[in-house]
Amino acid sequence: MTDIEFYTVHDISQEEEDSYEQLGTKSKFWYLERDTKKDILFKSTKTKDGFRYGEDWAEKIACELAELIGLPHAHYELATYNSERGVITPNFINRTDQQLLAGNLLLQTYLDANGENPNIQYIDHVHSVMTNMIGLKPIESISYEKIDSASEFFVGYLMFDALIANQDRHNENWGMISSISGKHLAPSYDHGASLARNESDEVRNTRLNTKDKGQMLSVYVKKARSQFHSPSNNKRLKLLDAFHFYGLKEKGAALSWLNRLNDNVTEEIVWKIIQKVPPALMSEIAKKFTVQLILCNKANLLELRNVFL
Repeated sequence: MTDIEFYTVHDISQEEEDSYEQLGTKSKFWYLERDTKKDILFKSTKTKDGFRYGEDWAEKIACELAELIGLPHAHYELATYNSERGVITPNFINRTDQQLLAGNLLLQTYLDANGENPNIQYIDHVHSVMTNMIGLKPIESISYEKIDSASEFFVGYLMFDALIANQDRHNENWGMISSISGKHLAPSYDHGASLARNESDEVRNTRLNTKDKGQMLSVYVKKARSQFHSPSNNKRLKLLDAFHFYGLKEKGAALSWLNRLNDNVTEEIVWKIIQKVPPALMSEIAKKFTVQLILCNKANLLELRNVFL
C-alpha cells in the first residue's frame, strides 16, 4: 500500500483576528494572512451550542469534489486555531468594485406584503433571479458545453448538493457578485452541512452492513432534503427533486453537468480524496461510509439523464 499524503492542517493560532463574520452560527473571523496579505476567513467547528465535528472534513472533501467536476467554488483548507478545529478560506471578493449580495436580498421581490417567511425559496423564483437579475457566470469560471450563464451554472450547484447530500443551500448560501464587469453568480460556498458528517460511527456502520432494507444507505440517501420548498404544500423538496425540477428549466446544462459527473467522479478518485483526510479528524468507518454515500448519490443522479434528453 502506498503512503498517503494527508491534507495539511494549517495552524493559524499566531494570526490576529481582524473582524467577526456576521452570518451563520459558527465561530468565524477574518484575518490578514501575513505572507500573502490576503483576507482569510477561519470557520471553527465550535458553535454557541457546542461542536459540529465533521464540518471541517466535509468542507474539505466537498471542495475537492467541486474541483474535480469543474464547479466554481470557494477554496477550503483544514485548519486549527488555538486547538479549535475548522477550515480556512480566502475571500473570493478580491476587488474593491466587487460586492456580494446573498440570495435572500435578491428574492425580496417575491416576498408578499403579508410577511411571507423570508427564508423560504422556490425553484421558479430562484430561476427567475438567475436569468433576470444575475445573468452572468461566476467570475473567472470556464464555460463548458451548454454551460455558460448563471442559471446554467446554478443547476450544477444543485446537482452538486445532491451528490454530497448538502442540505444547507438556503438563500444566504448562494448569491450574486456585483462588479464593474456586471452581475455574476457567486461561486458555490459553505458545504459543511453535507456528507452526513453528523452521523455517529455506530449508525454509519449499521447502514453499511444492515440487511434491513429500510436502514440501508441506498434508501437513506434518498431522504435528504433541500432548502427549496414545493409551491403546492410548502414542504422541503428532496435534493434529487430540487435538481430535477430546476434541471427541467435548463435541460442542456443539466445533462452536461451529469456527463461531467459521470466522467470525472470515479470510485478510485473519490477514495483518494477521502483517504487524504487525517485519521485524527475522520475515522476509517466514516471514510468508508462517505465514499459509499457519494457513489449512491452519483448513481441516483445519473438515473435522471433520460429526463433531460
